[in-house]
This record gives sequence, C-alpha cells and structure tokens, in this order.
Amino acid sequence: MWNPSKKIRTIASKILIVLFSFTMIFHVIALFQFIPYKYLWGGRLSTVEEMYVMETVSLIVNTFFLWASFQYTRYLNKGSVPLWIRLVFAFIGIIFLANTIGNLVAVTDLETLLATPVTAVLSGICFSLVPKYEN
Repeated sequence: MWNPSKKIRTIASKILIVLFSFTMIFHVIALFQFIPYKYLWGGRLSTVEEMYVMETVSLIVNTFFLWASFQYTRYLNKGSVPLWIRLVFAFIGIIFLANTIGNLVAVTDLETLLATPVTAVLSGICFSLVPKYEN
C-alpha cells in the first residue's frame, strides 16, 4: 500500500489548508450574494432563503475541515498521526468523492467545470492522508 512521506503529507495538509480557506471565502461571498444563488449548489436552489441555509452549512462544514487540516499538521509535526484524525480524512475524502459525482450531474455548467476538478483533487489529497504514519 502507498505510504506517503512526511514531506508529501506536509504539502498535502498545507494544500488543504489553503483550499479550505479559499472555499470558505467563496461561501462568504455567496452569502453576501455577490454570486447569484442560481449558480450555487448545482443550480438546484430555488430561493435566497435556501441559499442562506445551504451556504451557512457549507461554511460550518468547511470550518471543521480546516480545523481538521490544522490538527493533522500538528500531529504530523509531533511524529505520529492518530487513527481518529486519519478516519476524519477518510470521511472527508468520501464526502468529496460523492461531491465530485454530484458536480458531474450539476444543472449548471459552471459548477461542473469549476467545482468537479476541485472536489476531485480534494478527495485525492484527503485519501493520501489516511495511511498510518509514524516518524
């Protein structure tokens, strides 16, 4: 089984920190309606109220993902990443894999073209952090 080095894991966790930070900025921009809600959530939102609920949930979830990325980096620097944090990244990887499939069938081309590659990369990076690592 592939077992990435500490350097690869460090780079991967830093990429996640950057991507989750940018994703949170995107969701804040969406909450302030700088992006029309008809382009969000695969074009399936029908009201501004739905957008507020969904974008708030997204912001909360991405905050958790960002926190988990910082925790992974912290444990990695200590020399051992515990099972619970690796399971969190397996779960996050599954979420992004499912989201990638959902983006492929989005109503809007923008979501399909823009979000699909991002969620696919996020899924792959998350799965790369799952194998056991001890220094």
